[in-house]
Amino acid sequence: MEISVMNFKGGQGKTSIALNLAYSFDYGIVANETYSVLKNHLDSNHLLITTEAIPAELDDVIYDFGGGITKHMAAVLKRSNVIIIPFIVEQANVEVTIEAINSVLPLNKNIILVPNKIKESDKDYQVLLDTIKEFGFDHLPICPIRSSMALQNIFTEHKTIEQMQKEGGLNGFNYRKVTEDFNNLVKLINTTKGDK
Repeated sequence: MEISVMNFKGGQGKTSIALNLAYSFDYGIVANETYSVLKNHLDSNHLLITTEAIPAELDDVIYDFGGGITKHMAAVLKRSNVIIIPFIVEQANVEVTIEAINSVLPLNKNIILVPNKIKESDKDYQVLLDTIKEFGFDHLPICPIRSSMALQNIFTEHKTIEQMQKEGGLNGFNYRKVTEDFNNLVKLINTTKGDK
């Protein structure tokens, strides 16, 4: 399976979501950002950083794409089984995300929207849902990820959020909701994915 995680805007949680999914599925990651933090967390057997054409024979891979859609990215987005578009629920981020959705839809309709770092009482989240409906994207599956230190700790612990949660203690308690969110995302990936 090929899964693309992308947004035009940085700071939306693409890399932490991509890394958690790569650990969860035991996949490698292909990134298009030369200065990716992933260099510090994955070995060369599990990470390819390139701005050139991406080999078509790759399988069982997560693509961590930032920036605009290049011709190399477009080829990958077309063949991806699912495209995850994470974003932070703030006006500027949502505007850029709408541009990203509009750019991806002609290439691939298997998109999952992931509002990221949602707080329990986030009033902007309901506004976001209304905005998505207003732009005609309410047919796309939405999988919110709650705000949690677990997203940052993926990088320090080199484990999935679920693995950290299962260790018990404070993480067992504090990470249970975000673990549930990621499990919901995995279920959505498995039901949304298109055939190649």
